[in-house]
This record gives sequence, C-alpha cells and structure tokens, in this order.
Amino acid sequence: MIGRLPLWATLVPLAAGILVWFILWGGHRDRLVADMQQLLPAGTEIATSGFPYRLVANVKPLDIGRDDVAVSSRLQAAEISVNRQPWQPNRHVMNLSTSVAQLAIKPFPGARVRIAADKAQASLRLEDGRIARLSAVWEMPEITTGLLPVPITATSFEAHFRETPGNGGSGASPRLPTQDQLVMAGTALRLGGGDPLKLSLDSEITARGPVRSFATWGDGGTVEIRSLTLADATGEVVRMQATVVPGGSGALRIAGTIETVCPANVRAAIAGLPPVSEKRARKAVLLPFEGSLPGNIAIPAADPDRPPPPVRGQEPACPRLRG
Repeated sequence: MIGRLPLWATLVPLAAGILVWFILWGGHRDRLVADMQQLLPAGTEIATSGFPYRLVANVKPLDIGRDDVAVSSRLQAAEISVNRQPWQPNRHVMNLSTSVAQLAIKPFPGARVRIAADKAQASLRLEDGRIARLSAVWEMPEITTGLLPVPITATSFEAHFRETPGNGGSGASPRLPTQDQLVMAGTALRLGGGDPLKLSLDSEITARGPVRSFATWGDGGTVEIRSLTLADATGEVVRMQATVVPGGSGALRIAGTIETVCPANVRAAIAGLPPVSEKRARKAVLLPFEGSLPGNIAIPAADPDRPPPPVRGQEPACPRLRG
C-alpha cells in the first residue's frame, strides 16, 4: 500500500511551474516594454502588470508624435493602457483616457483631422510587418477637420484601417491596385448644429505600391469612396460615391454622385446655406458633383421648369444635414 504523499511533495512541482512561467512571462513583458520604448520619448516610465495571463503596460501621461515633410501626427492622453497576450505578440488592445489624436497631410492644408474624447479604445493586429487591422472607437468625441467648415460630434465614432498591399496595375485598366482600406461609422453624428445621423463609410486607397510616403500615393493614386451613407430614424437620407485625387495648389479634387431623398437640403448643405423645409422624395434623386476640397464643390441647381419629385407626405420632414 502506497502511503499518502506529503503536502510539500505536491506543492514543490506547482511552485517550480509558477517560477518557470514567471521567468517566461518576464521575457514577454520585457519584449512589450522594448516595443513601446521604440515609440515613446526617451525616459518615459512604463508600469507593467497582468501576471500570469496577460501583459499590461501603463503610461501616464502619453505624448507621442511624428513630423516629416509630408505627415504630422500626434497622440496625447492622460493615460494609456496596452494589453497583450504573451503568446500573441502581434495583437494589442489599448484603452485611453482624455485623449486627443491629430493627423495632417501637409501637402494638402485641408487634409487634417483632430479627434478629442474622454474615453477611447483601440486594437492593433500586425501581420508580416504590415497593419492587418487597426481599429479605434471614441465615446462622445469632438471632431474637427479641414475638409468641413463645421465641427462634428457623435455618441460614438469608430474607424477601421488595414493594409492590403498590391503592386503594379493592369494594363487594361487605369485604376491602380488597392493598398489600404478604411471604414468609418458614427452614431448620433451631428455636423455642426445638424440633426443626429448615422454615418457609414467604406473607402479604399489605391496606389502603384504600398503607401509608405505621400509621393507613392500622389503618383496616380486615388481615394475611392465606395459608399458614404447618412441616415436618420426614418431611413437613408444620403448615399454618396466619389473619387478623390491629388490636385494642384494644395487641393484635393473630388468627383462623384449623390443619391438623396432630400435634394434641396443636400444643395443647401454643400453651398453652406441654412437648411430648408423639405419633405422626403418618394424616389431618390441623383446629383452629380465635382470640385475641390475643402469647400469648392459644384452641384447642379434644381431645374425650375421641372416639377419637384413626389414626396412622402406622411413621413417626417427631411433632417437638417448641418447647422
């Protein structure tokens, strides 16, 4: 008969296992700290925690930026927490408090954006040295951009970006391959003092090769807005498709079409005029447009000799697209 093992005989292997994992975990922690130190200013203090299941690195406050001849970017936050699983070094989840993110494309003065929010969360997945997915969600953000004359607010706003590098292009088609994809969404989004709307944007960036500099994109590249929709509680109000290309004198050229059940309000919003009283059309009206960004868009005026489209008299009036 085998006697019962003493307690120490069972605790020693457990303690040894914990010690071995602590040493391994420490190696993963040091790798995370080293990765962050490459991005942070020298001397930034990084506090770590999370043993045994995850890695957590905290920095407060955060202030990092990049500034070169083409791009200026800056991220500030009262605190950032970076989470990473020890066995998934290419996946990160970040929580930020009281953050301000800024991005500007210097050759185009209007191509700048600033997003401020008390709470934000981001996730990053790297794959083969490229961004397989970068997502960010802001709660109650305040957004300003040089492409619009009014500020933007929303209950929530999110952006999802990924690199899909391709090379060359088909000789049968002038369209260059897609290099990046950008998707955005917003809830209760307001343009200035406009009514709350739901935003959905699906777009692609094309270029001859992976976009590592402005010059790469400027050589025949485009931004293809596959679909931009604005909707309220009654339904879709605006659907836009467009192509954006680099223009001269620091402008971006844009051309496309807008389908809308509120054509008078679309014309007023583009012209910077106050919203008008308008009922929704029974059938969407197609409006071609072209021009430059920011703020120089040409859209055909309503034909005074053509009767207005039939409207949905029993439904709510068109929303104010901007204030």
